[in-house]
Amino acid sequence: MRLFGTDGIRGEVGKYPLTAENVLKLAKASAIVLRKKNSISRVVINKDTRLSGYIFEPALTSGFISMGIEVILVGPLPTPALTVLGKSLRADFSVMITASHNPYQDNGLKFFSDQGLKISPEEENKIEDYFFNYDFDNYKIKQSNYGKAIRLKNAIGRYSEALKQSADRNLNYSKLKVALDCANGASYKVAPEVLFELGLDLYTIGNNPSGTNINLNCGSLFPSKTSKLVKKKKCDMGICLDGDGDRVIVIDEKGCVLCGEEVIFILAKHYLSEKKIKKGSTIVTNEIANHGLDKSLKKIGLNLKRVKVGDKNILKEILDNKNFFGGEPSGHFIFKDDVLIGDGMATAIRLLTLVLKKNKKLSDLKRGIDLLEVININQKIDREKFYLSQDSIYQKLNKLCKNFDIFYNIRPSGTEPLLRVNLQYDKRNIKVSVLKKLKTQIIKVISNAC
Repeated sequence: MRLFGTDGIRGEVGKYPLTAENVLKLAKASAIVLRKKNSISRVVINKDTRLSGYIFEPALTSGFISMGIEVILVGPLPTPALTVLGKSLRADFSVMITASHNPYQDNGLKFFSDQGLKISPEEENKIEDYFFNYDFDNYKIKQSNYGKAIRLKNAIGRYSEALKQSADRNLNYSKLKVALDCANGASYKVAPEVLFELGLDLYTIGNNPSGTNINLNCGSLFPSKTSKLVKKKKCDMGICLDGDGDRVIVIDEKGCVLCGEEVIFILAKHYLSEKKIKKGSTIVTNEIANHGLDKSLKKIGLNLKRVKVGDKNILKEILDNKNFFGGEPSGHFIFKDDVLIGDGMATAIRLLTLVLKKNKKLSDLKRGIDLLEVININQKIDREKFYLSQDSIYQKLNKLCKNFDIFYNIRPSGTEPLLRVNLQYDKRNIKVSVLKKLKTQIIKVISNAC
């Protein structure tokens, strides 16, 4: 059974594999695979604000110390902080304890290399192999060679300085009024501090984590509160982060929530006008992004490349083919020239900078993109039953969808027990009643099978 999904290991706390015993064992397995030769033998551990972080942080720490690795604790901070902290602390690798946008009952682990990049599928496979097959009870080292653990006192300052590099020192950010939702997560302290230091007129919510309220009716999945706050306070922008701070949803001055495709289009137009990219350049997104984005980018002379869902796939495409930037509809954005990889606040600061530079409202900047209508079906599944009958399910769903003038994508979630079906259509080409019937049939096929 695989431990790793599309974004690390994730699941319900207290259930396999997210138990204290298994996490300690994962620490030992990852230490064997990811430690470097002729290095300090050091790992950085970060976390979000979930209550279960108090279980898994010491479990990881114990596992690493027992393998002779020095541990530096830096959390709670956003996941992208490991991009800079891991490198500046000369760590062999880093671990983030988080379940991202999931509710507090879930948690997970994300592993990063010494360069701050997510580890490769090959490294994930090796960790799984050691986890399932290695006899750790007989792994012995001298007690004098055990590691030690310290908590880094200035971690938040190091990260915030890196974050402020996304800002333009020549601009007056005090002209802007912003509503910020920290999702009661990893950004709860650092995000308001950074925006305050930039001089913004700031209204903050979701910055009182209790350990059980992370992502609870707040943050990137629930932007309605921030939308209301934007309209009430007449803000220029709303910023909604998720639990671990790597994704962002932005809201314009009218209270309208922008999808990821609109943000990609806004940035692409800007970088084209600034000559950071040229006509014919390629922007990267994932396989479920709105197909209206392809046409809209084509009109301004840009190409779109689609990869599998997951910000690590966006990053790989950018690095492999030297593209300038890319992003996902969910709110992950990655820039080749950023010191932080996939950082929600860094993206938000870029957009604030753009609003000031162009002297335009966000609602004006998003003009020019023409998106298709979307229906997202997220049907709960029994994962074991699904994998036993997935070929049959795909055949039936493909047979249902291919007869209509729509774009569609079918994929199991890598983070939750869900089968996701994404339907995109031009409302001029298909009736609502037909789509409702199709949606019912899709749900029936999935529920009958698993």
